[in-house]
Amino acid sequence: MPYRVFKNKSNTRIGGPLINKIKSEVTSLIRENQYDFYELEPFEVQEVLLDKKLFEGQGALDLKYYGAVRGRFINDSNQAVLDNGGNGFVLPMDSHIKNYPVIGEIVVCSNFLGRTYYTNIINWNNNPNNSIHAGISSNQKVNLPAQPQITTDLQYGNPVVSEPGDVVIEGRFNNHITLGKQNEVGSSIKLVAGSDVDEPNNINKSKASIFIQDGGTVKIDNPNKAFPSTIVTGAKIVLNADDIVINARNTLKLQSGDLTEVIGGSTEIKHNAGGQVVTGETEQFVEELRGKAVKEVTDVIDAEVQVLKDTANIAIEEYNKQVQNIKNLTDSVKDARKNVEKTIKAVRNTSFTMNGQEFTKLQDKVNRLQTELASTPPTDPVRIARLGLELTNVFRSFITLDFLNKDIVTIEQKK
Repeated sequence: MPYRVFKNKSNTRIGGPLINKIKSEVTSLIRENQYDFYELEPFEVQEVLLDKKLFEGQGALDLKYYGAVRGRFINDSNQAVLDNGGNGFVLPMDSHIKNYPVIGEIVVCSNFLGRTYYTNIINWNNNPNNSIHAGISSNQKVNLPAQPQITTDLQYGNPVVSEPGDVVIEGRFNNHITLGKQNEVGSSIKLVAGSDVDEPNNINKSKASIFIQDGGTVKIDNPNKAFPSTIVTGAKIVLNADDIVINARNTLKLQSGDLTEVIGGSTEIKHNAGGQVVTGETEQFVEELRGKAVKEVTDVIDAEVQVLKDTANIAIEEYNKQVQNIKNLTDSVKDARKNVEKTIKAVRNTSFTMNGQEFTKLQDKVNRLQTELASTPPTDPVRIARLGLELTNVFRSFITLDFLNKDIVTIEQKK
């Protein structure tokens, strides 16, 4: 893998055999010390092992080769890849952060501990989508078939416009993460998918973005044209996309120290059958009760984690046993939350919300029926019976509180 390029290749013979022998030995000594040493070598990728079907069924490859590449060295195309069973697989160097190439790209290889590994892709075109230079290892042009990862669309090929000092991670498909600053005053992390060609970090022009910043300002265009744009300052997390879904399997909590605002062309708050929408002032005892039950369990978890960290030379069986115990305690937090909610429902004083429109309709119906009944002659018993039945049904609606929204309850205030 490491190779030398000798600079002195002259071997001109002059004089007699003895002189030539002495000269040859001296030249050989000089030549052995006049070279450029290369520890890394470029490698043309001809296959990338990412298809999961290669690792399934009879004759499947070992999963340890997932993400490996096969190909040919450029400086010495005949040299073999070290180890890995002689199959020519070159594994990625880093086991945590992977940068998979496509066929035709050039990666940098090196040998460690008797194995060959690949690292970075050589930036041949300064194009985040396409760094292909196929055929370089055989000194002949190779026409590769179309690859779905490669496109000629300009929005995928332009480097992200950045500032000096920025750290930028670019994907192939017009997505990137920029670690930099905002308005020269705050640190900033910008995650962008579908960035604008001219303004890749413009949150209003990109298709989907998340900005995490501890300073500066961000202006968000309001899609609801009835309202102005929103300017967000200071430490903030700003999300912008066509659709945003926050999905919680158990509890979703939105809280703020000042204002919680929900704006939309239409706003819907729904619940399952038998559920309720609770409105009213926050109850301190409820918040403390919810926090107390969870805190008691998490305190035990933290203590056990600390004991596990402080235990030296613990056997693997005992370690796994303690880890499982911590997992069980973590799962018990869910049950603690459910039990707390049952307690809250039992002790909380709430009242149903009145549907004013429905109440007015019932009241108007009573007045109309009473007026009509008073004007009905006693000689018309059929009409009197009909009006009496309607009045009975209206009064029953009052008794059963049909004018209340029983799924929307209000917390009663202490007096």
